Amino acid sequence: MLHTHLHISKNITELSFQEKWETAPHIIYPDGLGAVRDLMSLLPEIKRLNLKFFFDSTKPESYESVQILSSLGVYSGIVIHEGADWERLTDLMYYALCGRAPHAPVEPFQYVYDMYQRNLLVDYGKVFREKGEGRKEKEEGAKAESTKGRRREGAKAEGEEGAKQWQRFFYERSECAACEGWRICLGKYASLKDKTPCQTFMIELLEVIESLRFKKFKDLINLKI
Repeated sequence: MLHTHLHISKNITELSFQEKWETAPHIIYPDGLGAVRDLMSLLPEIKRLNLKFFFDSTKPESYESVQILSSLGVYSGIVIHEGADWERLTDLMYYALCGRAPHAPVEPFQYVYDMYQRNLLVDYGKVFREKGEGRKEKEEGAKAESTKGRRREGAKAEGEEGAKQWQRFFYERSECAACEGWRICLGKYASLKDKTPCQTFMIELLEVIESLRFKKFKDLINLKI
């Protein structure tokens, strides 16, 4: 599926929705959410256009914004940077993967859950496109980047390519290479002086996914008995 990535310096409630956005799914990186009361009137149009919104993890309000959108049935996500609030990120991860109330998928947690296999590397960075990456087009002051969305197909090839790209971490005996969370992080936050919060989060994410996968398998077995 073709996705267009738009980086826009506005809150969601300040956006002017374009009919041409209907031609392909759009992932929008806004500055913020805006007032919830204003957002509610935009929900029908957001859902009609099948828009997705990804937020910056270095902004404190992003965590609440993602949860609000997800609870309203809007596909959303948070781009994990080195300056992330790891505690709040952990809380969001539990909401996304373990919350029982109906909600839309939250990235990158959904991607890691869908793609995770013990013998493969999963680069959740492929869900996002930072400013300046990929093909650029000028469109209403935003940077539009088109990429092919990938899920399980090609996961093995992606993992092998990621391993080649990050071999230097093993050559250099990096702390990251010894981390259990390496399989999904791939050294993205290697420049952090204190890697404990990052490592704790990545390992806990894997543990949650393993637990959910085991429960799903166990429930399936019980159904067959």
